[in-house]
Amino acid sequence: MAATITDVRLAAAHEGVAEIVVSLTFENGGRSEVPLDHVAGARLMESCGANEVEELIGRGWEHVRDALTGAYNNMD
Repeated sequence: MAATITDVRLAAAHEGVAEIVVSLTFENGGRSEVPLDHVAGARLMESCGANEVEELIGRGWEHVRDALTGAYNNMD
């Protein structure tokens, strides 16, 4: 089931470090919020070629998945 990023916001994480919270909307109308730490957020921005978080809206969920996987595995 495909999902796209439909909203993005910045939030304070542990000790005030910023994180990106993306809202994914699925084809069936379901929604999920996914918080991304600094590393995963930077990977997401880079993979989407985005300079501003608003530019992430409309991108596919696979970018979020790949950013989380890459950050977790500490891959370059």
